[in-house]
Amino acid sequence: MVDRMSERAKDDLDRVLRQLYAIAPEVDRLANDCAKALQSNVDADGDYISKRTVAAFSDIREAISHLYAAGHAAMAERDRFFGQAQKRP
Repeated sequence: MVDRMSERAKDDLDRVLRQLYAIAPEVDRLANDCAKALQSNVDADGDYISKRTVAAFSDIREAISHLYAAGHAAMAERDRFFGQAQKRP
């Protein structure tokens, strides 16, 4: 497969990146809240939240990390193919 991207894809990339920027503050709060609950559980020697909740909160934090990594990869590809960086808030 040839490594190329249609000019029309630029609009789709820009739209997705704008949406990521828009939700980032809320996603950051979610990650922080999960981290605080996990730390509270550690501080309480495991008596704060259940093991399943620990697993779920850990999974949420990992998913957020993957979301940000994918967003950075999309930004890099957009910049690589279309030459100028999108203005980042």
